[in-house]
Amino acid sequence: MKPKLLPIHIYGDSILREKLPECSLDDAKLKDFIRDLSYTMYQRDGVGLAANQVGSRLRMFVIDPEWAREEREPNPIVMINPVIESSDGETENEEGCISLPGIYANVRRPARITISYTTPDGERVTETVEGFKAVVIQHEYDHLEGVLFTDKVSTLAKLKLKRKLNDLAAQAVDGKNVREGLPDA
Repeated sequence: MKPKLLPIHIYGDSILREKLPECSLDDAKLKDFIRDLSYTMYQRDGVGLAANQVGSRLRMFVIDPEWAREEREPNPIVMINPVIESSDGETENEEGCISLPGIYANVRRPARITISYTTPDGERVTETVEGFKAVVIQHEYDHLEGVLFTDKVSTLAKLKLKRKLNDLAAQAVDGKNVREGLPDA
């Protein structure tokens, strides 16, 4: 079966502010959802995508931090019920988000994290990562906690972004703000 392009929930949609509960691996539709979530991430030119960004309350995300580099084949990493066990150091990087189109800001985060998560095969994995992969994981993990990268920027940066954020939020109807098609170039 061909994967589906899932609708992206945009800033102003209340689901982006929900802390998601742990999910079960027993759901028969989980494999299809993982395939669709991964497909949507690649079609949106993302390096990560959390379930709530496509309207699901499953506590999971998919990442592929290497994909944006030249000559790389897709290699999605699915993290179900992730837990950041520890973090240290500090790094600052410009971040953007599929759910906040056209908005970018510098965000400070720990430089290295240890994360545990369950794979789609049910294996519990713990790994320590740093660099760009650590940033991508933390960004997606924040989504599962109802936190957006704009919550982590300086007060001055927030003031600069306020109008763009208000414009996005104004598009929400009854707490929903969904973009069906591919984003405008």
